[in-house]
Amino acid sequence: MTVVLAHAPADSAEAALDAAIRQAALQESELVIANAASHDALADARAVADSGLRDLVARAESAGVRARSVHLSDADAADAILDLTEQVDAALLVIGVRHRSAIGKLLMGSTAQRLILEASCPVLAVKGVPA
Repeated sequence: MTVVLAHAPADSAEAALDAAIRQAALQESELVIANAASHDALADARAVADSGLRDLVARAESAGVRARSVHLSDADAADAILDLTEQVDAALLVIGVRHRSAIGKLLMGSTAQRLILEASCPVLAVKGVPA
């Protein structure tokens, strides 16, 4: 069994990581931390450096969870994450969510909404804790 965390730098990222680690530990599953971006930080704010992903894997492993990270390059982050959940036969997908205005959703779409509606496995949506 595998738990997949769709990770992107956002206010909800920390809460989503904590939830993914807890779920992987409870299910005695591997945690796959996925960053779907072009990996050109100047062009794509979703990109996470290799060192950042290694830190996330180390945090999971220090909690006793087997973990690995993957970079997913696709013009459509939702498609890349959905494909990954199929490839690893994910038991659970964990995503961070944030509030967006109606205009923001209209102009930018909603990756989280697509993941929730189209994933073939259960999806745990985690919102960030206000500072």
